[in-house]
Formats: sequence, C-alpha cells, structure tokens
Amino acid sequence: MTTVSTAHQTRSYLPLTISMMTCLILLINVSFKIIQIQGMMFTASSLVCPLVAIIYLIVLKQCNIVQQRHVLHQSILALYLFSVGIYLLVNLPAAEYMHDNPAYQIVFEDIPKKFFAATLAFGLGFYLPHLLCCAKRKEVLLSPRKRLLLALFGGFSFFTLDFYLLFSEPHVHSFNRIYLDSLMIATGILFTAGIIYLSCLLFVRRFDWPFNKSLPDYLSQTLYHYLVGFAVTIMLICLACEYRLVSFSNGWTLAASGLLFPLTFMVSNLIGELYGYKANLRLTVVLISAELAFDLLLMGAVALPSPEFFNLNPFYSFIVPRRIPAATLALFVTFVVNALCLEYLKKTELGKSRGWRILIANTLATSLLCLVNYSLLFGGIYPYEQILSLTMSAWIFKLGVTLLGLPIVLWLYNLFYKQAQDGSTTIKQVNIGN
Repeated sequence: MTTVSTAHQTRSYLPLTISMMTCLILLINVSFKIIQIQGMMFTASSLVCPLVAIIYLIVLKQCNIVQQRHVLHQSILALYLFSVGIYLLVNLPAAEYMHDNPAYQIVFEDIPKKFFAATLAFGLGFYLPHLLCCAKRKEVLLSPRKRLLLALFGGFSFFTLDFYLLFSEPHVHSFNRIYLDSLMIATGILFTAGIIYLSCLLFVRRFDWPFNKSLPDYLSQTLYHYLVGFAVTIMLICLACEYRLVSFSNGWTLAASGLLFPLTFMVSNLIGELYGYKANLRLTVVLISAELAFDLLLMGAVALPSPEFFNLNPFYSFIVPRRIPAATLALFVTFVVNALCLEYLKKTELGKSRGWRILIANTLATSLLCLVNYSLLFGGIYPYEQILSLTMSAWIFKLGVTLLGLPIVLWLYNLFYKQAQDGSTTIKQVNIGN
C-alpha cells in the first residue's frame, strides 16, 4: 500500500530511533553491573548513559523537530513496554528447577526499581528539556552549539539521576568511590564526544553521498516506525526471558520468551499487508541489527571484570555467546519466510484471502522458528525429551495465538488502511487547493 506524505524523512531517523531504544533497554539489563579496572570501580551505566546522550546529539543534528519528538516518544514507550513485559513474565509461575537458577535471581531482580530509575532519569534528562525547548525556545534546537549543551546536560542528568536512584537506597558498598569513578568515566566520554562534534563543525564540510536514492514511501509513514519500534521492544523482552521457563497448572511448560513473541508476527503481518514485502524485509534487518547490537554490547559489558561483592558475570558469560547465533538465525529464517510467503501467496488462488494468506505464512514461519530456535538454544542444557516437549508446547501455543490474533490483525489492517486512505485524500485536496 502506498500513501502520500509530506513529511521530510532522513535515512538516519529509523536507525537512530532503534539505537536509542536498544541502549535504554540495555541500560535496564546492566543497571547493577559494576566494573573494576586498574583500581577504578564504576558502573556500566557510566558507559551506556553517555552513549544515549551521543545518540541524542545525533538525533538533534540529523532529524527535524517532529522526528526528534517521535524518537523521544518511542524511547520512553519502549522503557514502559519493556519493563511491564518483563514484570508480567517474571510474575508467572516459574518451573521448579528455575528458582535456584541465576537467571531468576539476577536478570529479573528489582525490575520496578530499574524501570523507575531509567524512566525518571530519561524523562528529566532528555524528554522534558526537549519538550520545553519545543514549546518556548526552539532556537536552542537550531543552534549546533546549543544542541551540544542540551545533549551534555541531558547526559550528565541522565547518568546522575539513574545512579542515585539505583544505588543510594540501600547504600551500595563503596558508594562514594563508585560514584566518583563512574562520574569521571561518563564525563570523559561526554566531553570527548563534544570535542569531536565541535571539531566536525569547524573543520569538516557537509558530506553528501554520491548515490542519493529516494527513500521508500513507507519510511515516510509514522505508523511504520512505531510498528517497527514495538516489534523491536517485544523482541528484546523475549531475549531477556530466553532461558526462563514458565509452568502452568495444567502441566504445560513454556519458555517465557514464546509468550509474547507472537506479537512480532502480528507486526510483520501488518507491515507486509500495508507496505509490502520490502518493508517487511527491512523489519527483519532492523530486528537482527537490534538483537546483535544488544547482545554484543551486553557481552562487552559482561567481559569487563567485576568486584567480587557484585559479580554477575558467570551467568551472562554462559548465555550470551550461545544466544547470539541462535537468535540471529531464528530471526532471519522466521521473518524472511513470513515476508516472502505473504508476498508469494498473494499470487495464488488460496492466498487471495488475506486471512488464509496470513495463517499459512505464520504457520510455516512458526514451525521454522520453533525448530531452529529451541534446538540451538536448549541443546546440551536440557534433555532431548524436554527440548522436544518445549518445542511442541511452544508450537501449539503460538499457532493458537495466531488463530486468536488473526481477527485483530485484520481489524487493525482495515483501520490503518482506512486512515491512510483518508489522509491521502486530504493531502491531495490541499494540494489541489494550492
């Protein structure tokens, strides 16, 4: 489906949005990680918070004001969605042998506290100052040097508030020392980024790519960006809960990640039907890129040594290297198959019905997902019989959710399609009037 939009888009808008969302979710995952190097003791947040500020600075430079607001909206929505999703999955009954698992104690510890710290710090550091600038002082967003000051202020505020809310109560061991060392690290990164930014303004001329292809129409649609952001957040929730098993009263045991993952299929279906298979393939690229960035950054943080009194490394060192190839291959196979099946089935007699088309494509994609993901993820950890049981349970559950969710997908498609058509008609009438 092609719609008309007058919004100016840049190629960096979508990557910057996903990058900021991924970094914020990474921050929640490594909130309590403490690093000890060369006598210094600092938090992982002193590395992640400046990274968020750097992305924010690039957003201020590359995107217009409307896009900047959308980036911040999606980022704070991602924090809400991730924390709520994790909290819901944590409170489902875990399988008995999960209670002594480090994942149960480390990954899901103090989720409300992590969420509150990250959200409040992000809101006061970036979201509200930008909102005030949009309302009263838009010239701040147009001046390169004032953008830098806004980003630096946001970075310092974001780090300090997040650190204080996480570690002040109860007081962590060596609180003052950790804070000062962390502040030095964060300050060094922020000032280095600021110097590089100012140097580029002074000495580097604007670079234009020799090949400047026009952007696809779907990238000019705000809905597409929000759908992709939603899918990325759900995928990262599933990654965080990959090894957690949930046991229900009827005897069923499911991987917690499988409970929410069907929502990403719903997004893929909507994108494929609204914007075509190329937009769906771009969703696949974005999901894999976000997964790789998240896991590699997480593994990088884990690789840094921690003090003995706060060492979370053993668990992460075990799961992350194993998860990267499994998740990457599973995402690639699943979403490419779903996108291509939706497109191919349009040319067949059976596929002319949108409902049947989605159902067939999702069934094939779900089957491949369960086969690839569970065999790679749990092989060597659980007995073969248990892996087979988990795979079959997940396959049945996901097919059931697909059937139940099909009317919702069709309803959303009709709703979004009608809104897009109405918007196109309005824009055409305005253009004719002018």
